[in-house]
Amino acid sequence: MTKIKKDKYFRERGGKAKIIDLSCAVCGQYLFTYQKDGPGWLKRCYLNRVIISGQFLKLFDKKIKDQKEMKNMICQCGTLIGVPMCHKDKRLAYRLERGKFKRKNSKYK
Repeated sequence: MTKIKKDKYFRERGGKAKIIDLSCAVCGQYLFTYQKDGPGWLKRCYLNRVIISGQFLKLFDKKIKDQKEMKNMICQCGTLIGVPMCHKDKRLAYRLERGKFKRKNSKYK
C-alpha cells in the first residue's frame, strides 16, 4: 500500500489523489509512479510527488535544491519526456512534453 502524500494545498486541489504509472509513448518503457492531485491532464510532475522512480532515480534526488542542477528527462530510446522548471511557489518540477508519455492507473496501490 502506497501512502498518499498531503501538503497544505491538498484540499485546494480537490482533496483527491490518483497513483498513476507513466511510460514512454514511443517504446513503452516504464518511467516512474506519480501521485496526481486534482482534476485535469498531467502538465508537470513535481519532484516530491514521485513515489517510485525506476530508471530516473538520479533525476528525483531529494538533495537537488536548484533548477540548474536538474537534467532533461530523456527515455532510454532518446525521447524527451520532460524539461526542468521551477513553479511560481518555488517547487521544482518537470514540464512534461505532451504526447511523449502514457499514463495508466498504478499497480502499486
